[in-house]
Amino acid sequence: MLNQILNSMFHLNIQLKEVNNKTKLIYEPGLLDQQLKEQIKEYKTQLIERIEENEAAMKLGFLVFNHGQVYEYRFGLGSYIYIERLPNGLSSAWRENFMPKQQQAYKTKTIIQNAPFNKVYQEAEKFICWLNKQQRKKVG
Repeated sequence: MLNQILNSMFHLNIQLKEVNNKTKLIYEPGLLDQQLKEQIKEYKTQLIERIEENEAAMKLGFLVFNHGQVYEYRFGLGSYIYIERLPNGLSSAWRENFMPKQQQAYKTKTIIQNAPFNKVYQEAEKFICWLNKQQRKKVG
């Protein structure tokens, strides 16, 4: 349901913002029908949380797909980290390596699976921080 609401909001250019500890809906007059407004109100906490998670992921360098269902971080030529939200409400993270012009990964390594999103994101973030430290060691 959350993704359906986010899709509707995206297509109607409706934004949900936290301003001075108040939630504001920003939209063009006439675009927001009562049903969608009620759904946004009902899922407000989860919507804000998802929007904040997506913003944090983008700040770290992730590409965010389908309103936060899948995240992708490229850390080298043909090397990626993925985070996926699963239908059971949990998430998983893994890394894959691809050879040039190949669609199938030649190496896949699970980082964490079937855990709450926050835990999965933290584990992926730790790996990215470790990678950044390794790259600085090579340069310095």
